[in-house]
Amino acid sequence: MTIQTTPANITKAEQLAFFSRFNKIILLTYGVVIFCACLLFGLLFRENHASRLNYLQLRLREQSQALNYLIRIRADAVHALQTQAQDSLAMTLRDQPVLPYGLQESSDGTYYHLDEAPDKELVGNLVGQGRLSDLTIDQKREIEMAFNLNPQFRAIRKNIKAVTSLYYVSDAGFENHFPWKPSTKFKWSQNRLKSRFLADLSIFRLPYGHLSWSDVYAGKNGGQLMVTCIAPIYQQEKFLGVVGIDFTLEAISDFISGITNSYGRLLVVNNYETIIADTNFGNSGNAIIVKTRQTFPSELNLEEVNKLPRKELSRLGQYWVFQVKSRYAPWTLIYYVSCSDIFMATLEEIVPGVLFLIIFAIVILRGANSLIAQEFIHPAYRLVYFIASRAREGKEGYKDISEPWSPWFNAVDRVFHENRILVERLELNIRELDAIVHDRTRELSNKNKALTKALGDLNKAQDQMIVQEKLAGLGALTAGIAHEIKNPLNYVINFAELSQEYLVELASLIKENTKNEHPQVTDILYSLTHNLQRIKDHGKRADAIIRTMLMHARGGTEQLEETDINQLIEENTLLAISGLHQQGIIPEIVKNLDPHLPLLKVYRQELGRVILNVVNNACYALYQKKIAANASFESQIHLETRQEGGDVIIKIRDNGPVISEKIRKNIFDPFFTTKPTGSGTGLGLSLSYEIITRQHHGTFTVNSRIGKYTEFVITLPIEP
Repeated sequence: MTIQTTPANITKAEQLAFFSRFNKIILLTYGVVIFCACLLFGLLFRENHASRLNYLQLRLREQSQALNYLIRIRADAVHALQTQAQDSLAMTLRDQPVLPYGLQESSDGTYYHLDEAPDKELVGNLVGQGRLSDLTIDQKREIEMAFNLNPQFRAIRKNIKAVTSLYYVSDAGFENHFPWKPSTKFKWSQNRLKSRFLADLSIFRLPYGHLSWSDVYAGKNGGQLMVTCIAPIYQQEKFLGVVGIDFTLEAISDFISGITNSYGRLLVVNNYETIIADTNFGNSGNAIIVKTRQTFPSELNLEEVNKLPRKELSRLGQYWVFQVKSRYAPWTLIYYVSCSDIFMATLEEIVPGVLFLIIFAIVILRGANSLIAQEFIHPAYRLVYFIASRAREGKEGYKDISEPWSPWFNAVDRVFHENRILVERLELNIRELDAIVHDRTRELSNKNKALTKALGDLNKAQDQMIVQEKLAGLGALTAGIAHEIKNPLNYVINFAELSQEYLVELASLIKENTKNEHPQVTDILYSLTHNLQRIKDHGKRADAIIRTMLMHARGGTEQLEETDINQLIEENTLLAISGLHQQGIIPEIVKNLDPHLPLLKVYRQELGRVILNVVNNACYALYQKKIAANASFESQIHLETRQEGGDVIIKIRDNGPVISEKIRKNIFDPFFTTKPTGSGTGLGLSLSYEIITRQHHGTFTVNSRIGKYTEFVITLPIEP
């Protein structure tokens, strides 16, 4: 470290004379320490890292041999069953076959069993399909052979604690399952042979002496993980069945969890890429099947690991990997550890050496410090204190300082004196500037508030003008048309009712003055009555439409009214689709209205205009799609209301053309429209959005799914 400070009035020669001895001692000391530390650290790290990898490789080889021994015990047990079955089958060929004592048929004759065995602890239950009388000689010999496996079953289960069950499953339609369990708990089927023991039909092509291991599966009680090992049984190259043993993985997990490594991970993987055992999990007792892709680091690939040399600790990316395959099962022992973990473990190993180096360096630095303390440290400390106190003591604070430090103190004292004068002038200027800035800021803030208020008033006036202009034109037109239609419509309704009464009187007179009944006259009277009723009904429907139009034309009262939302939706929907009938399209109205909705306080006329506008847009979209599509298009409008928490949700959906994402972003903007020129003003949805969001404090959104529907969603708060 070299100091590069240049106080005023100190010459270059004085600087060099002052720091030359200090720099030489510091540079020499640090050079010796750094050289020794690097040399010792490099030697220790290299030697320890190599020995650690060699020791780890030897340990892994020993552990792989021990694991191979555990697997061999289980494989030998299956081989022993296979050999016993083949020998027993060969012996039964010389004599007449004898069925096991106690073998009998079920009450319905569909299967036979050994439920009445005299000693159930010594034998397994033999269950098969069909009748005993239908068995062939070969089948009886095979049953005798399967029964003769019971002593071997019992001996294996007694000597290998991991065994849960043993069995012989025949392709001829029976199974000998040890230990014994009643036939009511399992029934043999052809699917049992293929689905439980064989992943595919490759087992039929396995030569004698070869075994097949299943993937890991959970036991029946769900508490343990298990595997099954089976071997085929042949009679003169004819496949008869399989012998198999179900093993728990508890012993394997105990063995793996008993291997203590302060770093790295050791696991056993089968050919299905399922983890048999893992040092990170141990024997937790939970039947959880884990695949290697769930545990392997993203940097490692199982295919690349399998290509590495066996029984060798190899470098693969950022990991050291060891892998070896078992000779008795399609299982692989894999160990991997991060290179950084080995690196850190090596560092921890050489900490004593590093500590020795640090102590050695401290001794050297303490000796050097004692040499320079008197020459440099104490005078430098006095100088720092003098600077930190801003030289308030003046020359009295360093009168006892001798060369070569006195010029530094003089320079610092002079600099602080000049600095005080500059700071006083600067503070005065800053106070004046702060006052000016404060006045200007207050003026700008007042002007900004005035401009913001004016802009808000202007936007409100503009929005109100647009709304009033639209509503005034629509109201005048609607009121004129409605008043012109309402009077003749009243005549139609009244005269229809009067004509119905005349027809009733006419029917009575005909019945009184005519002795014989005339069916043709009765039919004509019925038809006239029915037609007048339809005229009356449709007249009332038209009258409801006109009443709604007049209600919209009167203008809002600007007062909240308790309103039945469902009724309001039905009235405005009826008004909207009435114009669509003239265009030859009658959409199907699908209603899903919640009858338990509470009455809402809303601006009834304004909300009615919103619903009318949305349904009108839906009718327009359906008409456009009807023109573009073929005659098979069925138009629909879905109306839905429901209550969610403190809100009422209104959904209006049509199956017309969808609205693209680009249009949905601008659909509520004023004067934005997708209709041809002259067909729309672009104010309908914009006004509706203002009515819902500003007047009713709700939300108004649109959803569209390509090829399905377009849906407008209105959310109104129950409490205004």
